[in-house]
Amino acid sequence: MAGTEPDKVSAECAKFLTRARNIAADGFLVYDIQDEAGRTTMERPFPFRKMMDCSAYGQVLNKMSGKESILYKCVAEADPGGFAGWMDTATGPHEHQCFNLVGGATSSREYSGPTMDDAAAMLAKKKTTAFGCVTIAERHTKKGTEHELLAKKVKLGAEWFISQAIYDPTAMSKLINDYGALCKEQGTKPKKIVLTFAPCGKPKTALFIEWLGVNMPEDIKTQILESANPAQTSVDLLCGMCRSILQDCASSGVPLGISVESVSIFKVEVEASFDMFNKLQVMLLDNHGVPYALKWQTLDEESKKSKPSLAEMALPLVAGLALGFLARPALAKA
Repeated sequence: MAGTEPDKVSAECAKFLTRARNIAADGFLVYDIQDEAGRTTMERPFPFRKMMDCSAYGQVLNKMSGKESILYKCVAEADPGGFAGWMDTATGPHEHQCFNLVGGATSSREYSGPTMDDAAAMLAKKKTTAFGCVTIAERHTKKGTEHELLAKKVKLGAEWFISQAIYDPTAMSKLINDYGALCKEQGTKPKKIVLTFAPCGKPKTALFIEWLGVNMPEDIKTQILESANPAQTSVDLLCGMCRSILQDCASSGVPLGISVESVSIFKVEVEASFDMFNKLQVMLLDNHGVPYALKWQTLDEESKKSKPSLAEMALPLVAGLALGFLARPALAKA
């Protein structure tokens, strides 16, 4: 939470990394947690708590893990000067290079922060940074234009897209295939889409996932919540959904990656997220159809200095296999 003492932040990062070191993640995604007022008329299942700045948390995570973080940043919630100042700190003292830009939670209200176009232009001036954006399959189902929005954001400089949590693989597959077809039509190279999955083991978590705007079909929700082990059932179902998307989009030409998040701090769901990542990373690596090997390295100071950044690796999530694992500022709590 905001105001967490540095020692507690380090302790929380160490606790997370004890579990995360044995997974083949390219890096970590750190959220910019917002209240998101006006998102929906539904009551927020989990009360909003102000978290510590994602840039400060990500700096600690980077130093302790020897890996890079990609910071989510809601550009709409800050005034233009505030966003520019935050970016100066993030790219300066905190040494971040990779960002995932997010707009406002709803189009029905006005925001004080910069537009997505303006935020992208600010980042474009910083030659050592790269950014991506969020993509939402539910929006494509409703409007049918999400693939065009992706192409527009690529023109603004977006180098990758990270999906909202997926519980409807058909909608996600259609978006990917439509985007791939549009790129072929325009003669452009598709950017990587990172598929996000979030386990669910409790009714309140299911409500929160729906509050976030994710379509969780009733039959899927029932199958999960009425099972003897809901969290494990969700992992099994989500792995099947990922496999389905990989198969359905094999000819799309769109490179895919995966990320895993836990949207709650319930122990059973946090543990399920690690279990699911291990399964999904194997699935994604196998999907490439070529032999592979995973390697380990020590994290002495010299190796940390010499390692390439995600931006240097032909831009983050592009050169690698994008096995991104989500870390959240919520882990740094009082």
